[in-house]
Amino acid sequence: AARKRGRGGGGNGRESTTSSSPSSSAVVEYLSPEKMTELLFSKVHRDGGDVSRTLCLDEYCNGEEEARREVSSPKSSATDVANPLSRSKARNESGSDGEDGSHHSIAPADFVKLLSLIQKYSVDTSHPYFFNQLFGSLDPIALAAEIVALSVNTSVYTYETAPVFTLLEREVMGQIGKLVFRDEGDDDGEKEFEGEGLMIPGGSLANLTAMHAARHRWKVMNGYTSNQQTESNESRRLMLEDDETELQQHYWPEDGEEEKKLEDVPSHDASPPFRDNERRIAASQQRSVTVYDDDRSTPDLVAFVSSEAHYSFSKSARVLGLREDDLIVVSTHPDGRMDVAELAKRMEELESDLRQIRSGDATARRRRVPFFVACTAGSTVRGSFDDVAKIVKVCRDYESRGGTNHASSDGGYERSIWVHVDGAWGGSAIFSSRPSIRRVTHSDDIRLADSFTFNPHKMLGAPQQTTAFIVRHRRALRDANAAGAKYLFDPRKNGAEYDLGDLSYTCGRRTDAVKLWALWKYYG
Repeated sequence: AARKRGRGGGGNGRESTTSSSPSSSAVVEYLSPEKMTELLFSKVHRDGGDVSRTLCLDEYCNGEEEARREVSSPKSSATDVANPLSRSKARNESGSDGEDGSHHSIAPADFVKLLSLIQKYSVDTSHPYFFNQLFGSLDPIALAAEIVALSVNTSVYTYETAPVFTLLEREVMGQIGKLVFRDEGDDDGEKEFEGEGLMIPGGSLANLTAMHAARHRWKVMNGYTSNQQTESNESRRLMLEDDETELQQHYWPEDGEEEKKLEDVPSHDASPPFRDNERRIAASQQRSVTVYDDDRSTPDLVAFVSSEAHYSFSKSARVLGLREDDLIVVSTHPDGRMDVAELAKRMEELESDLRQIRSGDATARRRRVPFFVACTAGSTVRGSFDDVAKIVKVCRDYESRGGTNHASSDGGYERSIWVHVDGAWGGSAIFSSRPSIRRVTHSDDIRLADSFTFNPHKMLGAPQQTTAFIVRHRRALRDANAAGAKYLFDPRKNGAEYDLGDLSYTCGRRTDAVKLWALWKYYG
């Protein structure tokens, strides 16, 4: 295959003219999947075959397969497993692949050749002619930070395992919070950010997290669920004051059988040891009461997105169990912005349906209540920015029409709409100081929303993937996600109050904050 020189669009897979200039580097050496497989993943013959020329893991030709299976591999010692390079060196010095003649590893120099093959035939995303829909060149400062983070090989779920990265993430999120959600007049950002934020593995999961937190808040406000883990932790602290020794033996045994992960989620049938019944009753009464009567049956929650919104919202709705028609797609203007008037109209239609149900109209449709609206700050196709302020006003007007308690016309439902700004593509404009940029991107209006996400790996050149998600509400993520796994989140540990793992849906967490921190610290 000819080497494509990337003139005019190597990033989207189109072939381009081949330059004869020896100084011109390629965006990528494009091959068909069949040619690429033949070149890089072909098996080699056992006799004389060069395994440093194939990426195939099952590297020998089929004629040898049965013989290979019949020969059992020798057992490796713990030292061998822990030191693969030492094992490879010993094999090279002995001139033998193994006692049975089978192949177990390759020489370090040959492995470097394999890595160079991966680089050679991959797309050079830092090439000046690489034009992709979503991301571009890689910033060397952020890459250096990523390499350091990878070398540490930790997980940012507890302060215990990742003290520096935990504090780095909290620092970055605090600064983003002040930048995005600061009040009008607080130009210096002196007021501390009181919400929560996390690095999330991708914009799609950030949008899912926003919808999940929104639904949780609506259900808590309306008594359909409770912040059980928050209350469980409060009860646990109260009980520790009562009898620390007894609880230590129950929750965190130092000796005896090791804790099981499946036992970490408290069940309704098993209660921790209380010194007396009165304290147990008092703790249980902290929980919100779930409503079961017919007049207050759980309604179908409805989310709104524009026709230009990212497809991850459709997936998120499915994951959360929303009905297909309960993700309402609002049309857009010719430039891709959400039609705010239509959004208001669709909400009014749901209000009308609820009034009919409340009046006893048997022909009225099912109960449907708005809980979530997604704004787009930079749509993937058009690069359009929704008018955040106008969308927020529609939502707050809807809430205010419910009366002083936001509940009078909805059959007793407390009205609460979470406004999320999906800035995965264009949200990095929050760092711009140019008034024209901030006006077009509505960056100063994001503070009116409930949550916001953006991807530094797109506009800012951070390594893939780097996604920041921020919420203006205190404890919103912890209340929605906390499970309180005892084998990880022990409140007695030094620094336990800094743990980030219970704010997240995931357990293991990458050290992604260091990439954004590096860009911010180095460039200002």
